[in-house]
Amino acid sequence: MSTAETWEYPEHKQFERVPTLDQVDHSDQKAVYAARSQKIRDDWVRAMETRLIKQKLDACYRTEGVNHCK
Repeated sequence: MSTAETWEYPEHKQFERVPTLDQVDHSDQKAVYAARSQKIRDDWVRAMETRLIKQKLDACYRTEGVNHCK
């Protein structure tokens, strides 16, 4: 049995939403760290969503052509 057949996705971890960097007290280092980590995760998710949409659009262009509305 190959390793590809036995590999499974890790569990999806849910992160608690915290106040944004604008809303936290900057003297509270834990809150600043949590807000910064949340911003990084949110930006990463947005970038991956954009990548998926671009891949689907590229696939559409390959099958339908660039001027598919004509």
